[in-house]
Amino acid sequence: MKTNDYVQSLFKDYEETPELKDFIEELQSNLEDRIASLVKKGLPENEAFAKATAELGDIGVLAGQMSLKRRQEVYQDAYLGIRRYMKAPRVIAYVFFGAVLAFGFITAALAYFSTRGEIVPQADLLDPSGPAGLVPLFGVLMPFTTLGIAGFVFLGLTQESSALYPMGKKRALWYSLAAVLITFGLTMMPLAYFATQKDISPLSAIGMLIPFGLPGAALLAFLILTEKSRFKPWMKDRATEALKKEHEMMSDPAVTRFGLFSGAIWIGAAACFFLFGFLAGFRYSWTAFVFAIALQLMAHGMLYKTGAAGKAPEARRPDSETEA
Repeated sequence: MKTNDYVQSLFKDYEETPELKDFIEELQSNLEDRIASLVKKGLPENEAFAKATAELGDIGVLAGQMSLKRRQEVYQDAYLGIRRYMKAPRVIAYVFFGAVLAFGFITAALAYFSTRGEIVPQADLLDPSGPAGLVPLFGVLMPFTTLGIAGFVFLGLTQESSALYPMGKKRALWYSLAAVLITFGLTMMPLAYFATQKDISPLSAIGMLIPFGLPGAALLAFLILTEKSRFKPWMKDRATEALKKEHEMMSDPAVTRFGLFSGAIWIGAAACFFLFGFLAGFRYSWTAFVFAIALQLMAHGMLYKTGAAGKAPEARRPDSETEA
């Protein structure tokens, strides 16, 4: 095999960069000089080639670092400049809906305290159990929170980011509608309860979620379940690598043993908590969870030690091959 073909084969899986190209040329030159030196000492050309390539060691690590550095630079230039996605009208919209939410909370607080002062005696202002002031609080809060949350949902989904492509405006409007229904239902429930506290039961107030919160939750669930991936290519690659590493980790028998051991620890801790609680009182039974945390940390330490010991011989292998 020619030195040029050999060196090129070493880096076929790496992204070509100016730094990597210079490194390949320098490596090929050094390899050819080393082979020529060994041939002059009397070694056949094939043996000289084998000995020279064996002396190189693991050069893929350096090449991978060069390629990774270049890919990171490309990602930063192409994707991570978030300012290029934030146009002036969008920034104004974010500020507007943020001001709407802030105005709603401030106005609701003013309505709450001013109304309580008028309805109940001054000595009862610190009593949080009565409904005085809560009706205007939720009444004022409802339209502003509904509008603000709907606006942020739409802007957030249609916003291109470093990792995601923007969602279509029509689909984003459906998400905003779901947010409106859920928010309106959550604020309508306490408003209906406190406004008619003497005439309506808590269960009837919770029932106010049915015409608003339930359709909104159903619409949101449908949209989420039918959602298509909006990840950009580099994010898809990263997610694939993460899933691969997670699969490798979960297939490790040591990790499986650690999971079973952890489950046994916390089941035992819960059993001891209730057992000691009923026998000796719950004043000190909580210490069972302290011992459970200690055992969990010990198990994690043993797992890490075992994993490090298992990888140590593999990490020393390139040196032994080079010495050989």
